[in-house]
Amino acid sequence: MLHGRSLSNLNLFPIMSSCLLHPRCILLAALAFLCVWAIFGPSGLRKELSFTPPMPAPAAPAPPLSLPHLLIPNVGACRSSGSQPFLLILVSTAPEHQEQRDAIRASWGALREIHGHLVRTLFILGEPDDSRWENIKEVLRWEAQVEGDIVQAAFTDSYRNLTLKTLSGLAWAARYCPNVHYVLKTDDDVYINVPGLVAELDKREKDLQQRDPNRDRTVQGEAKAGERESEQPTRRPPAVPHLYLGHVHWRVYPSRLKGSRHQVSEVQWPSERGAFPPYGSGTGYVLSAPVLRLILRAAGAVPLIPVEDIFVGVIAKRVGVAPTHNSRIAGAARYPIDRCCFGRILLTSHHMEPWEMKSAWELVRGSSGNGDKPLCSWLQETLGMLRCWMLNWWYF
Repeated sequence: MLHGRSLSNLNLFPIMSSCLLHPRCILLAALAFLCVWAIFGPSGLRKELSFTPPMPAPAAPAPPLSLPHLLIPNVGACRSSGSQPFLLILVSTAPEHQEQRDAIRASWGALREIHGHLVRTLFILGEPDDSRWENIKEVLRWEAQVEGDIVQAAFTDSYRNLTLKTLSGLAWAARYCPNVHYVLKTDDDVYINVPGLVAELDKREKDLQQRDPNRDRTVQGEAKAGERESEQPTRRPPAVPHLYLGHVHWRVYPSRLKGSRHQVSEVQWPSERGAFPPYGSGTGYVLSAPVLRLILRAAGAVPLIPVEDIFVGVIAKRVGVAPTHNSRIAGAARYPIDRCCFGRILLTSHHMEPWEMKSAWELVRGSSGNGDKPLCSWLQETLGMLRCWMLNWWYF
């Protein structure tokens, strides 16, 4: 009780000053700042960063892109469901990685429809790089026939040929899946939160239609150009944003270390050019249909940089498309299996063993029954990405 003295008459400044100087108060203030920054700052849960590249689109058409022919073309994969998918997921895999492919088929790769949007998952690969793996060719042909989700091109499957693999997959998508809205390129050790990704892309598409309803005409013209190139009949598409979405890396310089799988030569990227343009991590980036066509048209004018995600970033800058960073796409970071992180917050998670892929799927699906809304408290949702970061730091 204050016995008649008002609160304003109390001298609280010495108390407040001593508290502010106390290490515990400083630590609490720092933690509070980090929480606010994680939620509302530029790198927060739903905040994004993008830069407009200074280099304009090329004035002259690029030389035609020369790609290896397809050994397993699987030309009807996008037509098997009766209509074109909203999201096509291209998983970069190696011929001998059947266990990884089976784990994806038994988990998130089994999803075919999310809220009325069709999803298709395909595996892109080359040929075994050693004659000792001759038996793998027969196994692959059998697997492709049984599963119906493999596209194989005639090149040696190796890390240094990832650019060829990615371009082969993107060219396949443009030709045999012409009405697809979005293509996700990922790897066979990445867990994909398919419902979350579809919801993210659907929201962007609806936002575009609300902001610019006349944009449909522009996209229609691009679709007609793509139709002439692919010689496939297309229907009138809805407005699809020019989107290159991923975990963006900035200010990355080329590695000149001989023998390194990331080595980039002076011919491929001269030193005077400095750092590479911003690019989305190859563990998972999304290209909308208009951006996919732009990249394929310009790819023939640029040397094939053997680091595929950097190559896509270079082409994107050339055609005037800026990558958009999304902190829910984890990039190369590995996160411990957690229901809230995998089911509600993260869109991708890297470094997943086949058994972990299945465990994460069972945890997420088992918590909700349908996988759309895993059990996750409002506090976990609000501080979800911070919680994922803390789990990552604690366990790894």
